[in-house]
Amino acid sequence: MAESLLSGIAEGVLGKIASLVLQEAVAIYGVEKQISELKETLTAINAVLLDAEEQQAKNHRLQVWLDRLRDVLFDAEDVLDEFECEALRKQVISRHGGVKEKVCRFFSLSIPLILRAKLSDKIKEIRGRLARISTEKDQFDLTMRSTDNDVAQTRSREMTYSFVNKSDVIGRDIDKQKIIEMLLQSANDKNLSVIPIVGLGGFGKTALAKLIYNDDSVKEQFELQMWVLVPQDFDIKKTIEEIIKDATGQSSSNLNIQQLQTRLLGIIKDKKYLLVLDDVWSNDRNRWQELRDLLSNGASESKVIVTTRSLEVASMMGTFPAHNLEALSLKDSMALFIKWAIDEKEKQSRPNLLEIGNDIVKKS
Repeated sequence: MAESLLSGIAEGVLGKIASLVLQEAVAIYGVEKQISELKETLTAINAVLLDAEEQQAKNHRLQVWLDRLRDVLFDAEDVLDEFECEALRKQVISRHGGVKEKVCRFFSLSIPLILRAKLSDKIKEIRGRLARISTEKDQFDLTMRSTDNDVAQTRSREMTYSFVNKSDVIGRDIDKQKIIEMLLQSANDKNLSVIPIVGLGGFGKTALAKLIYNDDSVKEQFELQMWVLVPQDFDIKKTIEEIIKDATGQSSSNLNIQQLQTRLLGIIKDKKYLLVLDDVWSNDRNRWQELRDLLSNGASESKVIVTTRSLEVASMMGTFPAHNLEALSLKDSMALFIKWAIDEKEKQSRPNLLEIGNDIVKKS
């Protein structure tokens, strides 16, 4: 059964393809044509997805088709994230030194050709699978529908929350300290201070934000702390509702947008607050500006932390340079693997598990 809302996932993949950051990485690898064809095929499929999702309960073959599509979309996300990772490296190098020619020279010389070929092959394979799925859609007599007039679909995600067991987070002490230093800086102007944390899925952006959010030195600095998982489409009404709910413990879903704005302003007015906007996907500048204008009514020392996979989102929202979260070191990765994958009894009875774990971590 295709339980995920695939139309939302497809929109997310299309949004990632359209981002300037990804386009730069794609140009470096010389796969513009393949990405363009991937986008064209996915756009054709996405046009009938809303209808397919509504009909799937009555058609087993359609359910199977949607399941196969879901698998391809997740694989596409993973490959695009790999491209985006290279864009992250490019941004760091450019920031610390380089003119454009120097950056391009770095990529042309330092990225192994085998990696380029590997990613190119992955794109070809995904494009082929998607093309077959697109051809098969015609057998279901699906109707093209625009998402503009439908309820926004959101990617199936686990709800996040602010609590963290500090011992569960390994290897992020330096990242934590750098961001806390930003949080404690005095504001140079009256603009809202926004600190983006950027990294690939699974790198621990949310875990790092939790560590910071629960740090005693941070708690001492802010009168009010709020944590919100942002809707994938950055729905402004829903986002404000969630901010109010976390601040007060009360639901305000019965209020209209004007009443919500008034209530939010009353909650943060002249207060020094910390707000975490977790897992931001949308680069809708207008919605962010609308929310930012409201949030600017807090005290001037208020801060917002944003976690996101997208450099484009970080650039749009951030007033501080994006903190790019790197992968854990081999030592820290191994410590994390041992903590979660091997219990104490297994280490004693099967010592070879450590060797196997080390091989797994090296390949990941």
